[in-house]
Amino acid sequence: MAERTNTQESTDVFDSIFVAAPGTEILMDEEGAGATERRLHKLQHANTGDGHILLVPQPSLTDLNDPLRWSTPKKWAVLANGVAYAFKYASILCQNTVLLGMIQLSTFFRRPLTYLTYANGATLICQGFGNLLWMPLAVKYGRRPVYLTSNFLMGVACIWLAIASEKTYLSFIMGRAFLGLFEAPIEAIVPSTVTDIFYLHERGEKISVYGLGVLGGNEIGPLVSAFIIQALSMRWAFFIIAISIFINQITLIFFMPETKFLGVRPQILAVENPSDEHDSSQAFEIPRKSYFKSLAFCSVVDPNVSLRKTFLRPFVLMAYPTVIWSSLIYGLSLGWNVVLGATVAQLFAPPPYLFDSGAQGLIFISPFISSLIGTYLCGPFADRIANWATKRNHGIREPEMRLPACAVAVALTFFGALIASLTYQAKTHWAGPIFGFGVLSAGAQMGATLAMTYALDSHKEVCTVAIL
Repeated sequence: MAERTNTQESTDVFDSIFVAAPGTEILMDEEGAGATERRLHKLQHANTGDGHILLVPQPSLTDLNDPLRWSTPKKWAVLANGVAYAFKYASILCQNTVLLGMIQLSTFFRRPLTYLTYANGATLICQGFGNLLWMPLAVKYGRRPVYLTSNFLMGVACIWLAIASEKTYLSFIMGRAFLGLFEAPIEAIVPSTVTDIFYLHERGEKISVYGLGVLGGNEIGPLVSAFIIQALSMRWAFFIIAISIFINQITLIFFMPETKFLGVRPQILAVENPSDEHDSSQAFEIPRKSYFKSLAFCSVVDPNVSLRKTFLRPFVLMAYPTVIWSSLIYGLSLGWNVVLGATVAQLFAPPPYLFDSGAQGLIFISPFISSLIGTYLCGPFADRIANWATKRNHGIREPEMRLPACAVAVALTFFGALIASLTYQAKTHWAGPIFGFGVLSAGAQMGATLAMTYALDSHKEVCTVAIL
């Protein structure tokens, strides 16, 4: 790990080491009389803790529109909107609605269950491809246009699926494909929003909340949709999802301002005397935009971004070991949730369990409770580990400092999968495999969130495309 020196003579050497280490940040200052310490003491600090935590990145000193300077309630309102946006999509309500209604759809379309799993596959494939189209637009034109456009098209796709579920198999498959294309941004745009509005020392907790929305929602979705399917029909399940999406569209319009910032922010090691800069720049403070101006559909266009280069950047990042590792862990963790949702009907509908749609939905209570535990372990718990390691490293934060918590994720995932498989193979009481599903989900929640946070911390400059 990079070490920090207290001597003035070594400041330039430290600056070089710091710049050369991707993701490495000075997060805490220390008592001392060196040149580096004097410069750090003059920077902006967090109002919580012992007062030694630096704000990383430093908020703008002159622009009141910097999202980092927003009030805490406004930031949480934006995060809540992002989590709600993610909750309903992708691997949550929309996919698992089909999985729990597979038997009804199989009977109506007169196709075997394996054909219905192709619908889920079409969604996942188009979701992966769609990210390559949506995220360059988010980098160039900002987050707000992507939120509003993809959310609206998602609602249209759900109406299509509601109609197609009582029409033909081909139209249903096509609707699922478009669903995946329109819901694709959820995997990257919400984490990007978190990095836009929260400081480094706050992101672990906030990313874990987003992870709960995605993976925890993977359990709540089937629980709700199962009873909708049982009481009404597959058609109404999609209609109700569409209604919830358009309600979210209203909240996005009024409470999801643009979070991409193009202004100038102080650099921790680049500013010789931050207090002097603050004094000299007060006369040029940029006023805050009015609320109605913040509702503009597209208020940010980055002239320095090339759509062609941004489209190709994810393929370049695939050669980075940090991105490869994060992608592998995230994919495996999310894969367990997909497997769980895809197999519940096939595992528990036949003897000896004979679960109907409602009972199958109740299975997901166990994984959801475990996801709450996983959210704490990969959020506040992992942050405490990282902060402890940062203090031992003289205030320098490195992305790898969150990774010790991965040992807990590995253990939970392994033993959860082992318990679920052995108890189901032995045809024990239903509590056996369901308990295993819960332990497995806690590990998956931790693994996915820690991998995502590690990628964001390692490549903050290109986090929007790195998360792809």
